[in-house]
Amino acid sequence: MEEINPLIIGNLVHAKNREIKGIWLKVVNKPGVLAKIFSILAEYGINVLVTNFSHIVEEGESGTLFIVADFATTNIEEVKKRIEKLEIVEDSEIVEPQFDALLVDLYHFPIVDDKGKRLLIFTEYNMESLVVRLREHFKEGGLAFLYHQGLLTGLSLAETYKKWKIDDLKQALYVNFLRAHALGRYRAEISKYIKKRESLEIQIKIHDMWECLTARRYGIKEPSCHFERGVIAGIIEGYVGKRIKLKEVKCVAKGDPHCLLATKITLTQ
Repeated sequence: MEEINPLIIGNLVHAKNREIKGIWLKVVNKPGVLAKIFSILAEYGINVLVTNFSHIVEEGESGTLFIVADFATTNIEEVKKRIEKLEIVEDSEIVEPQFDALLVDLYHFPIVDDKGKRLLIFTEYNMESLVVRLREHFKEGGLAFLYHQGLLTGLSLAETYKKWKIDDLKQALYVNFLRAHALGRYRAEISKYIKKRESLEIQIKIHDMWECLTARRYGIKEPSCHFERGVIAGIIEGYVGKRIKLKEVKCVAKGDPHCLLATKITLTQ
């Protein structure tokens, strides 16, 4: 897969070497709204770091955005007054860093997807307790727990995808990999999908798997995709209607360039 850039979730900014401040705005959703606001910021030579938006609103309705920028050489009050003169701006507020150079968007909560479903963000350091400590304290039992938690999640996702009118397993896996990418968990592609009347063979190539990268960082040199492998297995089981064995035959924790999951399923008795 080609190299891509990381995506910044801009509701928390910590920039010690910049004069960061935030501007919260309530605006009417119309074509050109952002162009008008950012053209004013451009006039003052302001370096915008991040912009956060509220949930999706219809054209003509009011929504909110939170802009974090470097105001080292600009009077933020003057900029705010200029922006307030725009006919599409209903309200505004300047926000100072809450602690030292730490600025948090306290105007938007919780984090949701485009359907309004709540998302939770866990850092790699939060995940260390699952990837490393669970293994240390509970050995193989802890890893089995992770896999089965993932399996239950995958079975639930299979039902969700069926409700989305996705009847084909290959398409369901593709949609799930799109979601995994969007949620920052891993990037994946189906590298082999051979379906015959009596069997189904699937191989999935995975890049940047959070479980395995975390394991590698802590010196674990063995296959480490347990939860996410369980999720994918659960989706497959939800569509084929039987238990399967999904093996991790390659893993970045072992030194492989990517992870590779593989299964061969007998479809006929």
